[in-house]
Amino acid sequence: MRPRPDTVDVLVVGFGPVGAVLAGLLGKRGVDVLVLERDYEVFPLPRAAHVDHTGLRTWQELNLLDRLLPAMQANLGLDFLTANGELLARIPGDQSSSSGLPSSMYFFQPVLDSAVREAVAAMPSVTIRLGTEVVGVTSADDHVRVVAAAADGERLEVAAKWVVACDGAASRVRDQIGFGVEDLHFEEPWLVVDLVLDGERAEPGRAICRCDPGRPTYSIPMPARRHRFEFRLMDDDDPAAMLQPGRISELVTPWFPDRPFELERAAIYTFHGLVARKWRHQRIFLAGDAAHQMPPFLGQGMCSGLRDAANLAWKLDLVIRGNAPDDLLNTYAEERRAHVRSVVESAVRIGRLICTIDPDEAAERDRRMLSDTRPPSQRIAFTLPALRPGSLVRENGGDLFVQPAGADVRLDDAIGSRFAVLARTPALIGPGPADWWRDRMGAFVATLGQLLPAHAKGVLSWLDNHDSDVVVVRPDRYVLWAGPDLDDVTRKIAALLGG
Repeated sequence: MRPRPDTVDVLVVGFGPVGAVLAGLLGKRGVDVLVLERDYEVFPLPRAAHVDHTGLRTWQELNLLDRLLPAMQANLGLDFLTANGELLARIPGDQSSSSGLPSSMYFFQPVLDSAVREAVAAMPSVTIRLGTEVVGVTSADDHVRVVAAAADGERLEVAAKWVVACDGAASRVRDQIGFGVEDLHFEEPWLVVDLVLDGERAEPGRAICRCDPGRPTYSIPMPARRHRFEFRLMDDDDPAAMLQPGRISELVTPWFPDRPFELERAAIYTFHGLVARKWRHQRIFLAGDAAHQMPPFLGQGMCSGLRDAANLAWKLDLVIRGNAPDDLLNTYAEERRAHVRSVVESAVRIGRLICTIDPDEAAERDRRMLSDTRPPSQRIAFTLPALRPGSLVRENGGDLFVQPAGADVRLDDAIGSRFAVLARTPALIGPGPADWWRDRMGAFVATLGQLLPAHAKGVLSWLDNHDSDVVVVRPDRYVLWAGPDLDDVTRKIAALLGG
């Protein structure tokens, strides 16, 4: 680790999964990063347990995917059941994904956090300070003055060009700056329990949500003989009593009557639906739980934070290197806030559906859903939205680009952490606009014939489906634009980036 800087390009507050990934994405690009984290160890209580293919793809960019996947367990799907065990709806978990990766996986967060931290801490341009809490931030014209206090009493002052608060739901930076939040009116207390099951047998299978008005409950199989339960706290529950091992055993034993288990961790959380109204104040940004909070019923909380990091990292890199004006960073909130708000709305909608504790309302819900003639997998619909059109989302843009499976080298790895311009024929990337992408933006520019056969087949199919001949893919793997030729979009992006 290099000596602690007094000035830094980017200061990241918080070294949880979002802060670590943001620091890693910047560090991979050689950006000078300082991470300040209040705690010395990874967070010990149960929090995230699920990641989708978008999160896996972000870890892939950090060369961590093949290290992390073996410790995960595939999500086969989520079944919503009545109190009597009848199937209300099903969200599949094992379908294919556009990323050529598993669509949905479960993990044990302390193990994952440790692996990501270790990889990021090894990056030459990243400095980590554990046991150091940010106590003040003050914006100036060209930097942010950050004051932090170490556990040993040392006072640290840093001038950072940019600050990103990844310091969680109780973000001190967010509250100090006064970022207001939009309340989507969901607030419920839940007991979250992690168990270690006895024996060598793993617990593959579907996750279950029992929509019992007497106590809505989630049951989630996890890797390494672990199992997670989430129990809604009812109005007459004493939170302190609910955390007692004896009471937890009473709740869990009916699910595992013939298998011993050990209580590993338990915590009570209040699930919220909140989105910060502003994500940027001068040179300070919010990301992850500091910017948004949602009920965990779709497993999208951490995934959304990782998408924040992937969206912001490449834009910060362009600005820091002088390849784009500061205004480019306004697209971070423009793109991410609308996207995550849609996801929070979906999580809240499903939460209200399954968390009904009024017996009459629950009976009516069950009657309505059981009489639905559609297959159970179509009764609760959720798909990630596309990014809304904007300055960096043009015609045919906004979706995550394909990463075709079937090749020894993944397409993202072949492209690298940069723009990509992929075209059907050499004539489409001849002298002119393609040179600007290659020379000015450092883009990966290639025809289908220059790709591996498996990649070319998948990209060709995508181009056909979008009636396009050439596509521009952003460094965060979202499609910027696709169409017949590069001329018009290149002029617009060059004007946006000032060159």
